Amino acid sequence: MHLLESDGKISYRANEVIKNVKSINKNIPIVKECGKNMVEFGCYPTVNTISPALDMINSIEVTNEYLEKNNLHFYPFATYPGKIKSKFTESGTYNIKKKIFGDSFNIAPRVTSMHHHYSLPKGVFDTNKKRLRLFKQSKLKRSLINSYNLEIALDPVLTLFTQSSPFFEGKYLAKDSRLVTYRGGKKLRYPEGLYANHRSLGHLPSYVHNQTDLMLQNKRKQIMMKRLIKKADPKADFDKIYPTKLDIGWTPVKVNKHGTLEQRGMDMNLLSTLFSVSTMIKYSLRKIQREFIEIIPTDFGLSNAFKEENGLMYIPPHGTILNLQKASAYDGLANKTLYEYSKRYLNFTKSIIPKKYQTLIKPISEMIESKKTMSDRILSYSKRKGYMKGDGKISTKGSKAVALYSNSLFEKDLNRIKKKLSYISNL
Repeated sequence: MHLLESDGKISYRANEVIKNVKSINKNIPIVKECGKNMVEFGCYPTVNTISPALDMINSIEVTNEYLEKNNLHFYPFATYPGKIKSKFTESGTYNIKKKIFGDSFNIAPRVTSMHHHYSLPKGVFDTNKKRLRLFKQSKLKRSLINSYNLEIALDPVLTLFTQSSPFFEGKYLAKDSRLVTYRGGKKLRYPEGLYANHRSLGHLPSYVHNQTDLMLQNKRKQIMMKRLIKKADPKADFDKIYPTKLDIGWTPVKVNKHGTLEQRGMDMNLLSTLFSVSTMIKYSLRKIQREFIEIIPTDFGLSNAFKEENGLMYIPPHGTILNLQKASAYDGLANKTLYEYSKRYLNFTKSIIPKKYQTLIKPISEMIESKKTMSDRILSYSKRKGYMKGDGKISTKGSKAVALYSNSLFEKDLNRIKKKLSYISNL
């Protein structure tokens, strides 16, 4: 998350915050990110739904208590409404990326997101060498590919449900400005985006047909990054910078060095929203992997999305997903096709999530019913208060006010979701 000073302007005291929170409790999984205005929280993995959420809430509460005592706040959404100076954390990895991506890398500290991890099928990952291995048992290989392709098909839905970034650098850009600026490119109408000229490193990957395809995707990222590093700094040691090759690549869906399938395309948002989509992703992947369901991209996959028949589930062609990605970024729930696609996914998850956890996805149901995402709510508030002008610009005073308003939403939501999770854990 971003950090705020007491008046609502962005704060660059992340290193100080992390050091002092760690001194309070060394086990709090709070770490540095690329910008000095950002802190990153993790949580420890478990097989149940509630423990990681409560674990993360505890870390955030401890940190928030420290922030309050030191006149600081969280900014819980993906892009700060006003302008941000890109002040980078010192790191060999970030330094070389600044050389490679130039001015475009200034986008990185200006956007925050939520990443979701789910374990890969047993046996397809070499935990010692931290890489995929070709596995002879076809069911497990297919389960990996089906999980990967499903996450790609879900990207427009998940970015829609979590969008919270209507403003970028003091101006309305898109409902999901983080997606637009981070991925970039002509199709997203933002050619100066961070990965606009390096699509394999940061864009939504294409579907794969088999495990060899997936391994070749990863290999292409490594080859490209090695070439870019050599061009940017001939003396740089590629293997020292990236000893684990699965660290290379920042695509919305990727296989991670932890042996997980990582969905990393979503905006940061209220915790209730993040726990909603986490629950939806978890039970979707669990069903695919446990029941060995085959994910089939097909021409009729849009009208029959997430429909299961005889061990098959249909998803749209990749070109359709790219169009929905753009619709998610700019139109949100106003796009009828995306609305129907997202509603189909919600209905699918309602049918598979255990009754005990159904209450966790209520924020998404309410979002679909109202046709308003967090970006819509931020825009509505900014217009109502007069902070947003006709040209889409937001004043410095307005950006601070919106930031503080956002923090108040976050803290209220934090208390509500903690009570809900505690209640569920006692059922």
